[in-house]
Amino acid sequence: MLRYFACFMILLMILSLYPVSSIELTGPVAIISNSIDMPTAEKLKSSLTAMGFEVEIFPPERLADALKYCQFLIVLGGHKAAGVSELVAPLFSGEEKANLERKGYAYYFIKRAWGKYIVIIAGNDRFGTYRAANTFIIKGMSELKSYMGSPGVALVLVPMGG
Repeated sequence: MLRYFACFMILLMILSLYPVSSIELTGPVAIISNSIDMPTAEKLKSSLTAMGFEVEIFPPERLADALKYCQFLIVLGGHKAAGVSELVAPLFSGEEKANLERKGYAYYFIKRAWGKYIVIIAGNDRFGTYRAANTFIIKGMSELKSYMGSPGVALVLVPMGG
């Protein structure tokens, strides 16, 4: 048992040499938007640029280019939005879809897909999407940084034999 404890302590010392969170939100940021949500995309781009990010807006059909460009991706619109529904519908749970169908609902969702962190900003209509984008700028950026900085891996040691 003492042998396992010693191995565990050595492992902890080695792991302590590595920073827990080395992720910084520096961009670039890609925004996917259809024409309906373009005013929101432009406002979001302006806000993120003022925060120091390099931002580019892409139409939904250029998802592959957007993914090559960005550190993280923002998609405007939900599972019923023209052009983006095919991209985001598979990422939503049934409950999230039901919420987005409620009148006045607006929120942002942080997901992991296509090898990137994806922020889906959506509302029941374009005005809800605009409100959700403002909420994301105010509090979602720090939440995204927390997600990106999380190691997401658990180390479990199981003693074998005696």
